[in-house]
Amino acid sequence: MQKVIAEINLKAIEDNARTLKRLSGTKLCAVVKADAYGHGAEAVTNALSGVADMFAVALTDEAISVRTAACGKEILVLTPPTDKETARCIADNGFIASVPDFFTARLLSETAEECGRPIKAHLQTNTGMNRYGMNLSMLGRVCKFLEERKTVEVGGMYSHLYDHSRAECERQRGLFLKMQSVFRRYFKTGICHLSSTYGALLGGEFSFDMVRVGLGLYGYFPDGSEREFQGVRLKKAMKVYAQAVESRKYSFGGAGYGLLDEETKNSFDRLTVYRAGYADGFSRKRDNGMRGAEKNANNLCMDACIRRGKAVRGSFTPIMTDAAAEAEKTGTIAYEILCAATKRAEFRYEYR
Repeated sequence: MQKVIAEINLKAIEDNARTLKRLSGTKLCAVVKADAYGHGAEAVTNALSGVADMFAVALTDEAISVRTAACGKEILVLTPPTDKETARCIADNGFIASVPDFFTARLLSETAEECGRPIKAHLQTNTGMNRYGMNLSMLGRVCKFLEERKTVEVGGMYSHLYDHSRAECERQRGLFLKMQSVFRRYFKTGICHLSSTYGALLGGEFSFDMVRVGLGLYGYFPDGSEREFQGVRLKKAMKVYAQAVESRKYSFGGAGYGLLDEETKNSFDRLTVYRAGYADGFSRKRDNGMRGAEKNANNLCMDACIRRGKAVRGSFTPIMTDAAAEAEKTGTIAYEILCAATKRAEFRYEYR
């Protein structure tokens, strides 16, 4: 075995989904984009097919890859289509398109007419993120256009909480309520959803008709919010291991690429080469936040990490067990660590 090993506990992911669904008291849309945040989208989707009410992905290719595993549950594509080919793919597969503006509304309407079938859609609104989504001033125009043409089946409206402070989330919620009022004039029964993991944890007035949960499914709280929800227990689902390929006595020169200073040279007499490098999704820097990184002798190579000390050839050592801790050490967020850590891994799933 030459790949790093990613052990994924599907029972932990299912338990996290049930916890967040209970806290929010509403429907759950499980976000499985980016290969389920590095956990393996098909396996995670299948594991959640009995818990989630809907799934969400970023790309149509991702939607196609989890379609069978979703067991008939609807799949929302979060990135809006920009051309008729993509819109046709959404229509042909029965996915739900995102509509952030008048351009996309017209594109979907024209595509639906050409292919002779309606296209499902949720409207995207902008409550402050300024990524995708229409402002309140445009929402009525888009709703009226789509309501009149009937070629697009509008099943919902959503926005996204962009900040993890209660005050800013309250402001966004207030704006979303105004948007919901406009939306309901045209579409009485559509699903309105605002909250990702943070909003799902807040529950209550942030739940609306559904929550879209990504990070929390995999056992993590958004950006330092864990203290705010001390009574909530989420289970981390992923551990990544690397194999010791060689253990040798250090004699001269460097350790990997680059020279070693005299102090570093004198701090060890044995080196172990582990089969994990920056091509496997870990930062090249020696102090890269990996579990055990304090033993790294130098920067990582593309396919190897050289550490001080002795190990049994063929043995495995954990190199990622807590993405939040690694992110804190390297100045990033758990999302990035999770998405990167399994890019070249062999997945091993367990359910316990």
